Amino acid sequence: HTVADLPGGEASDRDATDIAAGFQQAAADVLADRSRHAIRRFLSEFPSESPKGRHFVVAGGVAANRRIRAVLSAAVEEEGMQFTAPPLTLCTDNAAMIAWAGLERLRLGMTDDLTFAARPRWPLDESANPSGRVVLGQAR
Repeated sequence: HTVADLPGGEASDRDATDIAAGFQQAAADVLADRSRHAIRRFLSEFPSESPKGRHFVVAGGVAANRRIRAVLSAAVEEEGMQFTAPPLTLCTDNAAMIAWAGLERLRLGMTDDLTFAARPRWPLDESANPSGRVVLGQAR
């Protein structure tokens, strides 16, 4: 539904709330579906005796949304993995998320020296376009 479909073409506060909640649920459902797919693919490519002890980590704005967080947590746990997310207070600021990840690495005794070159657009994998731009029709 859209606001234009409503009587008089205007949304009441209730209508606006319902539309927003519907969008939020649709986004949560899509994220849960894609996450289940990613987990199944990961577990098929990297099998182990059990997915227990394996974490599915969500951060950033996605993890700041309580409804999305709850739906993803349920989906991840249904797939046998552990849902992990930073505290809500750290989910909206990239600097805070990076610091949290650094703290977790430090707690595990994982440290790095500073001998690497700064790279503002670091690809997620070696097959990624180094410019960071998506090229339509580019085979991966």
